[in-house]
Amino acid sequence: MELMEPKKKKYCKLPKKVSLPITLKKDGTIHKIQGIFNGFSVTVNDEEDMKNIISMGYFGKANLSRNYPQFSSNSKVEILRYRQYERRKHWGTKGDNGALKKVIVVPDSDSDDDFFTNLKPQYQIDKSGIRESVWLSLEEAFFLLHSVGCLDIREGNDYLNASDCWKLFSETDAQFKYNYIVYYYFRAKNWVVKPGIKFGGDYLLYKQGPPFYHASYVVIIEILDDCHSKIEDLCRRSMDKVSVMSLNRLCETGGKELMICEIILNKNEDIHYETLDKIRINEILVKRWIITHDLP
Repeated sequence: MELMEPKKKKYCKLPKKVSLPITLKKDGTIHKIQGIFNGFSVTVNDEEDMKNIISMGYFGKANLSRNYPQFSSNSKVEILRYRQYERRKHWGTKGDNGALKKVIVVPDSDSDDDFFTNLKPQYQIDKSGIRESVWLSLEEAFFLLHSVGCLDIREGNDYLNASDCWKLFSETDAQFKYNYIVYYYFRAKNWVVKPGIKFGGDYLLYKQGPPFYHASYVVIIEILDDCHSKIEDLCRRSMDKVSVMSLNRLCETGGKELMICEIILNKNEDIHYETLDKIRINEILVKRWIITHDLP
């Protein structure tokens, strides 16, 4: 079976950087990025840490920007859609959230037929105090904490160790342990792993990172027992023929391949982050057979 070559993106001018961690030259210690658990993810707020955590391994997602976090200077005025400004007005009513700043507000693109000819931008005052930050998924945060060793996670005033985070994240998201098994598995294979919800999957796999290559695979997770039977309580989606074929066609339309990642667990097996290497994982690549391709 021929595997699809990763598709390189055109016009990418970003330099390729080494992956985390950052080692301090003087004493050889690892720079610790500071993260805060907010109830469902881990946020990083320091500007330099945000730049490093995204560009050195492509972890996390900026909360206001599409990809790389943007840090606007005082001379650059931010442009907002009307619906964005209305949300910030609502946040600004909840108290003193920070310094005031001028923004330019334009209509929503779906509000008028003559959007481009009738923009009518307005200067407004943003009182929300909202600022750019990077949000890490629970899997990314635990990987950086335990496997890479470059992240400190705090909940309130208390710093959490790996055992604390494993328990807390498992209570926060019932699927965390199974997601992390697959996340760790593909990160160990040098893939950049990002959420796959926009293609109907659990993860997307990138070579080097989203700025350099398009995603090669859409990964969906299946959890089986030691007899290779589906564990119904942990079933995430229908895996009948029509559903799998539909998802595969969607992946083909996006220039990607569909991969089913099977996690095989023994009955009543307790999953622990120190024993992930003992868990069996199968990769199944889904291909659509086209008879004309095999004709002489």
